[in-house]
Amino acid sequence: MAVAADQFAAPILYSSSPLWATTSCLLLVWRRGNFSHSACYPLFERSISIGRLATFLAAHSVIVLSARSLSGTLQSASGAMTLAGTLVAAWKLCVLAPTVILFPSGTWKKIASIYFPEAIAGLVVLLTFFPNRPLRAFWPWYGQLLGRFVHALARIFVPKLVYLADSNPTLSGPELDVTIIPECSGIDGLELFDYLFAFVMFLDWNRVNKSRALKAYFGGLLAILLSNAARIASFVVLGNHGFANSVARFHISAGWIFFSVVFLVYLSMTYRWMLGKKDSS
Repeated sequence: MAVAADQFAAPILYSSSPLWATTSCLLLVWRRGNFSHSACYPLFERSISIGRLATFLAAHSVIVLSARSLSGTLQSASGAMTLAGTLVAAWKLCVLAPTVILFPSGTWKKIASIYFPEAIAGLVVLLTFFPNRPLRAFWPWYGQLLGRFVHALARIFVPKLVYLADSNPTLSGPELDVTIIPECSGIDGLELFDYLFAFVMFLDWNRVNKSRALKAYFGGLLAILLSNAARIASFVVLGNHGFANSVARFHISAGWIFFSVVFLVYLSMTYRWMLGKKDSS
């Protein structure tokens, strides 16, 4: 609620990542349900003192007032791929910082011992959900890597394919030229994978092996990027073998179907492994 209030009071602070991260963490905590008090799950005081709550609200007020007073300067840097733009992006994440004020360090240690997997899941969402900015920042390098990888794959079936290096590399074939732009980076596939994987984790959070699920998540991101390269290569091959019109017509809409199929295949390969032996049946 505090994060949402900050973004409403100072629109320059808007970022979906803190909202998704806190929502994901709270949903997984709720999905976990009650826990038994034992040596593994120690008792802790869950009440918040008036003084800590007041300090918490004061810290958020300082963040909001500072952002509003500097909104003109921040607005010009927001979204820019510069050092100033990166600092603004980091400031948007600072709305989560006052949370540490709510409890003493001893209580936080006890909370971490119980809800460590949920906290890690929230951190992963914070840093990787909708990774538009990192991909845009690395596009000049990643675009060339993607283009050359696609060229190497497609050239097996299109021997006369020529690679034209540029900020948006072009693969020039005898019947169809394909230019790889940032929208071809696979960001849509990563977003879809995030949604579907998060849904599966929410349903099976109490059953999955948390460390295996984390490995499967990052492995899935890599699988999406590799499959995206294969998808582009297939467009180049088909487009240069008599299907140029079909590729031009369906290459965007077919992406969602393609990435959904990739996710289902990947899930079928990793699901039992994530559950572990005791729940594999």
